Amino acid sequence: MEEALEKIRPHTSSNLPHQKTPANLLIALESTFNEQNTEPTPIAYFAALLTTLDRTIQKADTSLEDGAVLPAELYLLALVAPFVASAVICSNLSTLLSLTAPLFPSLNAHAPALRSQLSLYHAIFNSLDRSQLEVQGVRQTFASILQNSIDPRPKVRKKAAEVIKDLLAHPPTPLMRHPYAERVADWIVTTLAEISSGPFSKAKGFKYMPNSGADIAIHVLTFLRPIVLYLPSEVSPIKLSHSAFVHVRF
Repeated sequence: MEEALEKIRPHTSSNLPHQKTPANLLIALESTFNEQNTEPTPIAYFAALLTTLDRTIQKADTSLEDGAVLPAELYLLALVAPFVASAVICSNLSTLLSLTAPLFPSLNAHAPALRSQLSLYHAIFNSLDRSQLEVQGVRQTFASILQNSIDPRPKVRKKAAEVIKDLLAHPPTPLMRHPYAERVADWIVTTLAEISSGPFSKAKGFKYMPNSGADIAIHVLTFLRPIVLYLPSEVSPIKLSHSAFVHVRF
């Protein structure tokens, strides 16, 4: 973690707002640690950033433009979260969901902040036990990330796919298959069915979706390839792949 933070600190004098704001926020947090004699551990950064994020949202300071504080907070949270013990993330799950899950609709218009959010949830999902996977907010967030896996922006699409693949590859003990595997397979089938029925629906609130059924099919196949081994055995990879081509008129 320290290696990553060390790369951020020098940017306090940067002319690029998206670099300068996280650096200034980091320095401010560390100054507070020094004043309070707090050891700069991953948990300390995590707790301080959650508190800062809460204050930002309470003030309705939710701009996502370059240089705004909210994207900087998400960026730093995503950076430190993988270094925080799973038990700590689990104990703060309710707070994390209440602060960050409602941001998904507005984040879709801001790819860098959205990627930070996806990275944050990568760490969150990796920390959850089986019972927490059934929490409504967790399931809704997973649905949002599934939609991002066919985003037309390559970096967003790649990050979402990485989150889902890593989650499916590591089911909670003692399960051999992740509880979300069937949901992913159903989503793939449903998405292909929507393609076959006509123009892909954007009614779910995701403005940044491909317009072409062919584009969607390609994204679905790219998403499917690395996760197919983690899907339910009754789902045929060949059938899914074939459907993508049958349902699209190039």
